[in-house]
Formats: sequence, C-alpha cells, structure tokens
Amino acid sequence: MSIKYLIGLLLSLFFVAESHSQVDTADRVFARVREEGFQHSRVMARVSQLTDGYGGRLTGSREYLAAAQWVAREMEESGLQQVHFEPFCPDCRGWSLKGFNLEMTSPYYTKISAYPLVMTKSTNGVVSGEVIHIKSIADIPDIKKQFTGKLSGKIILKGDAPAPQSLEEPLSKRFTTEELHKMQDKLTPANAPRNLPELLKSWEEEESQEEAFLRFAEDQGALAVLTTRSMQAGIIHPAGTYFNKKDQLQPLPYFTISVEHFGRLLRLLELGKSPQLRLDLDTEIYFEPQNNVNIIGELTGTDPRLKKQQILLGAHFDSWHAGTGATDNGVNGMVLIEALRILHDIGYQPRRTIRMGLWGGEEQAYYGSVAYAVHHFGPLQSAPNAVSRKVSAYLNLDTGAGVIRGVFLQANDNARPVFKELFRPLKGLTDGIISIENDYDTDHETFDHYGIPSFSLLQDPLAYESVTHHTNLDVLEYIPAEDTMKNAVIVASLVYALDQMQEMVPRKSH
Repeated sequence: MSIKYLIGLLLSLFFVAESHSQVDTADRVFARVREEGFQHSRVMARVSQLTDGYGGRLTGSREYLAAAQWVAREMEESGLQQVHFEPFCPDCRGWSLKGFNLEMTSPYYTKISAYPLVMTKSTNGVVSGEVIHIKSIADIPDIKKQFTGKLSGKIILKGDAPAPQSLEEPLSKRFTTEELHKMQDKLTPANAPRNLPELLKSWEEEESQEEAFLRFAEDQGALAVLTTRSMQAGIIHPAGTYFNKKDQLQPLPYFTISVEHFGRLLRLLELGKSPQLRLDLDTEIYFEPQNNVNIIGELTGTDPRLKKQQILLGAHFDSWHAGTGATDNGVNGMVLIEALRILHDIGYQPRRTIRMGLWGGEEQAYYGSVAYAVHHFGPLQSAPNAVSRKVSAYLNLDTGAGVIRGVFLQANDNARPVFKELFRPLKGLTDGIISIENDYDTDHETFDHYGIPSFSLLQDPLAYESVTHHTNLDVLEYIPAEDTMKNAVIVASLVYALDQMQEMVPRKSH
C-alpha cells in the first residue's frame, strides 16, 4: 500500500468521522430537547399560574403589572439572563372592573348575559331604564336629528341583531392534510404586506365615529349602551371600543350582551313590550404608566464573533378582560419561556443571543412591540438602523393553543430553503408546512416593517375563532396540554437550528 493511498484513506476516514460527529451532535441535542420538553415539562403549570392566578391582563391595568412581575421571576428561574422591563405607552391609562349586574325586570324577569367593555365609567349606583333601539350610528348628524331629546333615562340597544353562528358547524377543528398542502402550494401571497404606519393610523381613526356617538348619548342623558357580536351559543365577545389614552373619553356604561339576549330585547321592542332593564357597574379608571411594560429576557450568546447577532422570539402578554387570556395569548408566552428553559436546562450554550419579548398593548395597536422596535431599531418612518441588521430572524407565536403545523413566510421566499432544513428533524411533531402567505394582526408585522426576517408560526385553529378569541371563554380549559408541550419542543428545536446556521436568515429581495 502506497503512502499516498494511506494518507488519502486516513483523510477520508477523518472527514467521515467529523461529519458523523456533527450529525450526532445535532441529533443528540434534538433528543435532549424532546426528553426535557416531554418528560420534565413545566409549561402547563405555568399557564395555570398565569391565567388562573392572575386573570386577565388588560393593557395599562394593575393586573397586567402584577402578572408581569410574576413572569419576570419565572423567566429568571428558567435560566434567562438580562431579564428586565422596558416601558411602552407613557400616556396609556388603566381600567379595572370591580363588579356589575344587568337584568331585565319587565315584561318579565331574566338575567342578561353580559360583560362591560373596557374604559367605561361606573353607574351612579343601581339604575333602571327603558330600552330604545338605534339601528346604526354611521350617520351622526342623522342620529342627532332623530334622537335629540329622546334618550334621557334610556338604555340604548345599538345595531342590528346578527344571527348566532350555526350550531351545525364543529366548534373545534384541525387543519386537514389537503388544507395544509393548499397553503404550501400557493406561489404568491393572497394578501399584500401592510404599511405599518398607515395601519396604526387607521386603527386610531376607527374610534372617532364611536366617540361622537357615545358623547352624544351621554349628553342626552342615556344610562347605558348595549351591543352584541355574532358568536356561538351564549358566548360573549366584549372586546371593542377602547379609549385608553390619558385624556381620552371615558365612555358611559357600555356592555356587550349575548346575541340571543340582544335578539330577544329587539323582538320585544317590535312587539311593543318596552323592556325595562336594571343595571349597575363599578369600575375604576386610573393613570399609572408604570404598568405599561414589555418583559424582556435572553440566553446570551457565547461565540465572540456571533453573540451580537440575535434570534428574536415574541408573543404578546396582554389580553382582554372577560376571560383569563389563556389562548390569547398567555399560553404562547409560557411556551416561549419553556422553550428557552429547555435549552438552558440541557446545558446548551447558544452562539448568538436568543432574546424573547412578551409585548404589551398588542390588542390595542401593537403598542409594546412598536415601542421596542423604535427604541432598538429606530423611528418607524426612518431607515432601519445597524442593530436591526444584526437580527437573524423574528418568530412570533399568537394564534391560539393549537400545535404548530408550519410557518408563514411573510412573502420572504428566500427563507423557504432555511425552513425546509429547520423542519426536517421535526417529523412526527409538525408537518413543517411552509406558506408564502402574509399573516396579519399580530406583532410580527412590526418587525417585518424593519426589514427583519419575520415569521408567524402556523397553528391548528382548534376553537380559537369560534369560542375563545377575545371572549369570556378564553380560559385554560381550551388549551390541549399535548399541543402545548409539542410547541415548546418545536420552538426550542427551531431556535437551536437557527443558532447553528453559519449565516443569518436571508432577507426579502426588495
């Protein structure tokens, strides 16, 4: 055997061994992540501590701050470093509900299924009044012409009576294989990415029409306003009008009631029965800007060359008030903490800095994530700064409690090969569907605006839209423990794989 041949053979064996060593290292990490995530999970215990222990987390409220202080301690106990608060919205006020009651006393008695909208004022004790119907508030001058002098002591039933959602349709569903493949097969997004400053401005303007009506109603002596939203049997959806800035309107008592009770009151009016209602509402409105904080923590990078690069994870921490904010979005914040706990507890030392943010004010207008982005990446209307270019990717989790089935690329087809590789080791946990679509209505839109590769993780819908989203049934009972543990393992595995990449995630071409 020649020396040349022997040297070649040894070199071949070395490179094969080195290749196997690298593969074995990744396989071992994925195995450790699964073992830790499934056999030593803490995620559901934390979901209960957050949602049952602290309840709803309305932006600006004392309840939000108490929950934020608790979760910061949990992040530190999970091994996260640099845990701290970053303020947002210095002019946002808070609101807390202390008690309420709403009932019909004539032509017969019934308890009205209701929940007050936020930022509404208290009644002056128990009040009673006759119901009056205002079908539409689209034309304020016409409303004033029709109802001036007619609203004193009245309770306004506002809007049409929508039909309740069909009881023949399933309440909960998972995506079928066919549906997932249709998502993946799309060549271009059906929806265009939205301009963030224009979007935020449009949300501000939506309040103006409602404000004019509510001011008129109160000036005319109305006692309260009742509205509704089409939902499944008896579910109440009280998310809505939200005047949350320091000097904005404090609306008169304003309730969402069940579509069934709304329809009954309207039909009684049509029958000439003049229903009488009795109600009381006890709320507190206060200005405590210290309540408005994002909660930030990280696993700090250890590679001298890469540690200034970041992998960002995010979920909003605020919620509406009628439930406990379990599926929207408490569960997903706890999934992110669990994912980083898993990586910490298996002894993983990240190369890049892995940072997570729990954002406040998402339900109002992305207040928290926008404040974070402006502080770290520059003004909304300016070119993103150099710090933004150090962020490899932003992953967002905010579509209920269903298992992760894939990812929305947010029109960044350059990232498709990356996610193909990221999902490859996760067969059996997720389908790894990669959709070109632009997802809407959550915080990844903020980071996408800054040119950061930003992705919303695609989850099974379950009963999110039909039962829990912004309703009084947004509670822990609708969170599947197995899906939640899987999601923590999937996120931990994605983060590990992103961190192991030699390059950052590709950005959009334009």
